[in-house]
Amino acid sequence: MDSVGGARIAVDQIGIMPVDSIEDQLREMRRERDALRRENRVLKIAVAELERVSERDTLTPLFNRRYFLTAIHQRLARFERHAETAAVVFVDVNQLKYINDNFGHAGGDFALMEIAKRLAGSIRSTDVAARIGGDEFGLILDQSSEYGARAQIDRLGQTLSATPARYDGHEIALSACFGVAMLTSGATESDILAAADRDMYRCKQGLGGPAGHR
Repeated sequence: MDSVGGARIAVDQIGIMPVDSIEDQLREMRRERDALRRENRVLKIAVAELERVSERDTLTPLFNRRYFLTAIHQRLARFERHAETAAVVFVDVNQLKYINDNFGHAGGDFALMEIAKRLAGSIRSTDVAARIGGDEFGLILDQSSEYGARAQIDRLGQTLSATPARYDGHEIALSACFGVAMLTSGATESDILAAADRDMYRCKQGLGGPAGHR
């Protein structure tokens, strides 16, 4: 009797939670779960946007220098492991100072955006186009030989210069100098980019030197 009575007393002390109260708690837990899921989705979107911004140029829709160097590093690793070739192209816009002086910096920005659009529209989806400096762009042409890369930059040069950019009722002539460097064993991404820059410099010298064309 005592044990039964004790059990009865214990049950009475614990009590039975009303069904409505349990359902309220379950509804609250579901609300919290749904809220956490929404917050998680928002955080994922925010992280993806931060990653995108960290890889993209602030003016043009192209990648930035940081991403470009990382992409060269990745191609070098593939080259070492699988002998996959790629050409790195350094692009230096001609006469940006002249454009800025005559059409203002907004005109210069417009010219850079137009060049970026033409470069991006002239390469394959597997290639990479980036703005790596104020008036400097970079390209990675995957699975390309040096001969193929030089033929490609000839076409790119024609694409830039064929049609002037129209800005505020004015025509802005566009052109650039190009340099090519192939992936080589033991080189770093900075080595490859510097080699392409040196090759581009020879193009500048052929036009009369960098000073008059930057």
